[in-house]
Amino acid sequence: MTLLDRKLLRDLWSLRAQVITIALLIGAGVTVLVGSVGTYTSLVANQDRFYDDARFAQVWAEVERAPRSVVPRLSEIPGVGVVEARVIRDVRLDWPQSALSVAGRIVALPSSGQTALNRLTLERGRWFEPGRSEVLVSAGFAETWSVQPGDPIRVILNGRLQTFSVAGIAYSPEFVYASRPGNPLPDDRTFAVLWADEDAVAAAFDLKGAFNAVAATLAPGASEKSVLAAVDAVLDRYGGRGGYGRRDQPSHRFLSDELAEQRTLALTVPTIFFGIAAFLLNIVLARLVEAQREQIAALKALGFPSRPIAMHYLKFVVVLCALGCAGGVAMGVWYGHGMLNNYRPFFRFPALIYEMPAPAPLIAVLLSVAAGSAGALAAVRRVLALRPAEAMRPAAPAAFSRAALGRRWRPTTKMALRGLAGRPVRSVLSVLGLAMAVPMIVMGLFWWDALAFMIAVQFEGVDRADAVVSFTDPVAGRAAREIAAIPGVLAVEGQRVVPVRLRAGPRDYRVGLTGLSAGAQLRVPREQDLRRVPVRPDGLTLTRGLAERLGVGVGSAMVVEALDGKRPAVAMPVVALADELLGFNAYLDIDALNRLMREGDRISQAAIRVDPARASAIWRSLSERPRVAAVAVKSVWLQVFDEKIAGMVVVSAVVLTLFGLIIAVGVVYNSARIGLQERAWELASLRVLGFTRGEASGILLAELAVQMLIAIPIGLVLARQLVATLLELRDNESFQIPVVISAPTYATATLTVAFAALGCALLVRRRVDRLDLVAALKTRE
Repeated sequence: MTLLDRKLLRDLWSLRAQVITIALLIGAGVTVLVGSVGTYTSLVANQDRFYDDARFAQVWAEVERAPRSVVPRLSEIPGVGVVEARVIRDVRLDWPQSALSVAGRIVALPSSGQTALNRLTLERGRWFEPGRSEVLVSAGFAETWSVQPGDPIRVILNGRLQTFSVAGIAYSPEFVYASRPGNPLPDDRTFAVLWADEDAVAAAFDLKGAFNAVAATLAPGASEKSVLAAVDAVLDRYGGRGGYGRRDQPSHRFLSDELAEQRTLALTVPTIFFGIAAFLLNIVLARLVEAQREQIAALKALGFPSRPIAMHYLKFVVVLCALGCAGGVAMGVWYGHGMLNNYRPFFRFPALIYEMPAPAPLIAVLLSVAAGSAGALAAVRRVLALRPAEAMRPAAPAAFSRAALGRRWRPTTKMALRGLAGRPVRSVLSVLGLAMAVPMIVMGLFWWDALAFMIAVQFEGVDRADAVVSFTDPVAGRAAREIAAIPGVLAVEGQRVVPVRLRAGPRDYRVGLTGLSAGAQLRVPREQDLRRVPVRPDGLTLTRGLAERLGVGVGSAMVVEALDGKRPAVAMPVVALADELLGFNAYLDIDALNRLMREGDRISQAAIRVDPARASAIWRSLSERPRVAAVAVKSVWLQVFDEKIAGMVVVSAVVLTLFGLIIAVGVVYNSARIGLQERAWELASLRVLGFTRGEASGILLAELAVQMLIAIPIGLVLARQLVATLLELRDNESFQIPVVISAPTYATATLTVAFAALGCALLVRRRVDRLDLVAALKTRE
């Protein structure tokens, strides 16, 4: 072992506290990089694998009723690959275990077994046997209600109650994200997907020899737009509702939105966090090397060449980075597993496997070594450029005039100010390093503020009903009055929702156009400042996100193409914009919407407000009505929201807050320790001259206090900017997260950093108290 290698071991041991904090700093950056990138790549890999194995379709179309003889014509369309006609209908389940009505969707499968497209994966059980009343049940519903193969399940098919036996539990690529229409979150308690024999389902809905849905694949290089236009042309005479591509398939849309958001987080958060960690590592190691300038000069005076000295400090950096990366990779895998597990209630894959990309740890190690080496070697180069005799002397203090420092300052105060202003670059970098701890904590905690704001705005300002009752098909407006007659119902407002395609030049978007009555109180579109946006009969009111997606604003002309009924298409202007946080929505006066559909007074759902004491009886009464498809209760939805979202928020908040604390401790402790190492001679001299331990340590801690007072306000400003930047990079149609950071969040971040600094200051104060005066005063001149 060489002399420099023995020095390396001694340095690592003597600086072990600093080595641990620097390694934690590196590990934090590596953890976020490996965990975030691993979560995203795992979701993409699981999606691709499931889609490929299940032969997930690329285009879909719905129709009122078309004969099977039309299928060959669809297959002959240029660009179409495999075509599969199906029967799919919305149903209700008679499920006594639930106090609320349980909605379902039944998909007919051929008696021969698996389909050519959208193939199922059995989790347990077996395939249903043709000619027997058996079904397959979606895995989410089965898991929630502990449904087992062989259990009975009663389904209302076209008004007739039929009992089936559960043959097996299955996963489908069409229902990875299974939610009822109108619900942005999956609720496996009140929504089930069933697969049954084609003959039984077709007979129940009078679709023998016919179909009402079609799925297809595209030939390589085919134009999706051209294929959809041709499919619509064929199906139009049979009541076609407009074809759509995979991007608009409900499950895939939610999944792709989440993947897009996770991709943004996987790129931006690790970049921000790792950039901060690398910046701080550069600062800390540069100061550490500067503090050893006398040792470097002594080695040069003893005849050591510059290259071995530089390699010695490079080895020091590599050891630090190896320690940090080893722990960071392990923690990153744990963090990635935790994040991936949080997605299990959202996305029902047959297997959700964590797959860490091999380059991620390697990139993290290389970036860590590069950042640390840049700081250390730059400082070594500055010291090596000096003559040994000059470098062995302490750096000359900066010159100050009495006018600059003032005549009335105490000597200790002047020394503290001289230490800060004498090395302005180092002081600025230290301040920035301390400031970076604040945004990390804020980025972890602000999600609570954003979600609380979303709930308050959406469910107290916009959706003010206690529940929304959905009907199996549009019914006469008097249905609202019938619901109002139920004891305990305090208010009812009928609404009409029509699936439409909005066209603005080359852009189009499928959305549910909601018809509201004038002066509606239970569904109120609002602006960002919560002012009411009136729904008008002479034009559309769009949510701002939808308007941006279509590239339109107030006054823009659009084409509204209904995808139901007689499918009318009319030009209509945009008359107002609303700000909503859940999904994209479009509104029109309900009477104008019924006129557009060329129908009378019709509603497709009813928003209600109820007496809480009678809520259970009301839900039970509604679930017994044959025309009621589902009852979406706000309290239940909020519970689902809390269950689904809270776990993800908790993991992110805890991890980011912990890493912010690591940054604070790492920067504060190392800054104070290096400052002590640099000023040990001065502090020992003051002690010998009669200064107390408190006065001597006060000089060092005063510098730290001034840096903290400057850093925290800067950190608070940076925090808001980083949060705003992160949210601007999101591309998610399901949720629009506002930039809302509460005063308690700012206060928590400030106090966390302040207490971390206080704890580190106390540790350094102990070292000042135990300072060996004789050793510190030994001169090296």
